Amino acid sequence: MVCEPIKDKEIVKEILEALRMRRNGFRDALFFEFLLSTALRVSDALSIPKKDIDFIEGTVRVHISKTKGFKIIKLNPPILKDLHQYTKDMRDTDLIFPFKRQWAHKMMKWACEMVGLDKSRYSIHSTKKTAGWFFYISQFDIVKTMHFLGHRDTKETMAYLMIHDEEVNQQLAGMSWR
Repeated sequence: MVCEPIKDKEIVKEILEALRMRRNGFRDALFFEFLLSTALRVSDALSIPKKDIDFIEGTVRVHISKTKGFKIIKLNPPILKDLHQYTKDMRDTDLIFPFKRQWAHKMMKWACEMVGLDKSRYSIHSTKKTAGWFFYISQFDIVKTMHFLGHRDTKETMAYLMIHDEEVNQQLAGMSWR
């Protein structure tokens, strides 16, 4: 199955709006935005208890299943504010997103369909790729992007982000020295 990053910020915004319209819209949109903000794998995001969010420092402590280690991720102020509101009545041991990976996958497929994306090309893992893509284009720093995504080398990151010669050439054509 092909899984692509969403490279259009307007489409990302449309997905957020579509998710907000659902019965549990605040939670669903928050989950999607949380994945975009952290570039976590869905299974790692679904295993986070409330106690691992530090609202004072603005961070979340995550157990990364692939590496068996922990990672501290800084959260942006809007996501931190929404997480605080969303979790205010939860116990410290409650998972912040108490649903299964399969449900998250179905939610993403539904959202893609709602905004007109080919759902065969996108999955819930597209959030990690999308986060990496926008992180990369904000700085064009492949090494930082590699670190952000937890990759071992830049070739892996470039393939993961689906950076092709066509995109490189399009950017080059827009560069001018005068």
